[in-house]
Amino acid sequence: MTEQASLTETRPTTRRGLVYGLIACQGDSLTYGSRDPDGMSYPMYLGRMLSQKHDQIWATVNFAVPGDGWSEIWRRNYHELLSVPEAGEVCLWGGTNDAKQNRSLEQTLIACEAVLDQCRAAGRFVYLATLPGKRGFGAPREPWSMNGHVLELNEAYRSIAARRRLALVELSDIPLDCFVDGIHLTQEGNRWVAARFAEAIEARR
Repeated sequence: MTEQASLTETRPTTRRGLVYGLIACQGDSLTYGSRDPDGMSYPMYLGRMLSQKHDQIWATVNFAVPGDGWSEIWRRNYHELLSVPEAGEVCLWGGTNDAKQNRSLEQTLIACEAVLDQCRAAGRFVYLATLPGKRGFGAPREPWSMNGHVLELNEAYRSIAARRRLALVELSDIPLDCFVDGIHLTQEGNRWVAARFAEAIEARR
């Protein structure tokens, strides 16, 4: 037996687990799971929901960074997608910070579509979610005026999803009792969001 053959036979074989789907989740603090006392987030619930319901292995990767808007997501998104080549689908939920900071709608949408271009270049299917905006009491630093920008973004997202043939996930109607403050979600809120993404993923199949 040659030395090369011996090395080939003794080298451990790496096998990919019996994974049905790997999903990348991109966004801001709403995706990250900010304010959750147990460090939970909707991406974690999403993977577990699909795995348990269908008796398959579904995994999610949470790439969200609190405070990011679309231009910040664009700076890191492509590299992060390339780090998970098995993830054929991306859940995108962004724009809240752009609305909060009163950024130009035109420039925000340019950045949003640039992120979508990255996803397409990487060969990933996108689930694009609408925004709930500021709901209820408890987030004094976020101006109520941001909700006007959120409405404009949501209308644009619906148009973009139709034009690009993306899956639109409607999250603008999150129940009021799903918020831990005026912006971020309770654990029940994260489960609610996960269920909406799960429905969109299942509908595509």
